[in-house]
Amino acid sequence: MGRTLRDIFRDNWVWRTQIWQLAKTELQKQVRGAALGWVWLLITPAVYVFVFWFAISVGLRKGDISGGVPFIVWLTVGLMPWFFMQNMLTSGSNVYTRYTYLVNRLRFPIPVISSFFAAANFLIFLLTQIIVLILIVLMKSPITIYALQAPIIAIVMYLFWTTWSMATSPLSAISRDFHNLIKAMSMPLFWLSGIIFNVTDIAIPWVQWVLAFNPVTFFATSFRAALCDQYWVWDKPQMLWPFVAVFTLMFILAIRVQYRLGPEVADVL
Repeated sequence: MGRTLRDIFRDNWVWRTQIWQLAKTELQKQVRGAALGWVWLLITPAVYVFVFWFAISVGLRKGDISGGVPFIVWLTVGLMPWFFMQNMLTSGSNVYTRYTYLVNRLRFPIPVISSFFAAANFLIFLLTQIIVLILIVLMKSPITIYALQAPIIAIVMYLFWTTWSMATSPLSAISRDFHNLIKAMSMPLFWLSGIIFNVTDIAIPWVQWVLAFNPVTFFATSFRAALCDQYWVWDKPQMLWPFVAVFTLMFILAIRVQYRLGPEVADVL
């Protein structure tokens, strides 16, 4: 397994130029044939934000859950990372089937496929942060020193979901049922994540503890800690340590799956 870990890091470094080129190609495929092109990458999440804001703030007339920050800002900060995470949850867990032609290339290292797919979606996430910044400025929401942790949280998010893709893609390639299970999990993970409600408002401590093991919860609350709630992520260890445990287990699983199943993927596909 140690050799597998070394090979993963080496391949990502050696193929770093190709990762960037393939990430750009993946983005171009998503906007090809559309008159508005890259604008669609911003329009789609903006529409989702408006619909959720209207349904919760206007339709349901929900009480204040944003801690004094304008609700539209609070919602947007937590919702924008979800679009990246949703793509990695579903498509990211099945990249080997998606890019069979690369898997079947004799000298192409398959862990790199997860890296460039995550990179392409991460670039879209960075674009969506334009919407976040515009809203913060328009709503006159303060940007404090706590915002400095946002880039670090974003990098950790990229690393976690790349690791997720490396761990789950071989399993999806071998078992269609596994991929169907992952797709079925995406909606429960969203609704139980705290994206549209504040996890800390839940009055039952054990429920908060269970939800803390949801990585979607961690990233939504962490970005809000940086841009809305004004605290350092490590100030709430009850949210940080469950995520650290999940990330560690995912990292070990990714190495083990790549070691045991990686060589078999090409034969299965």
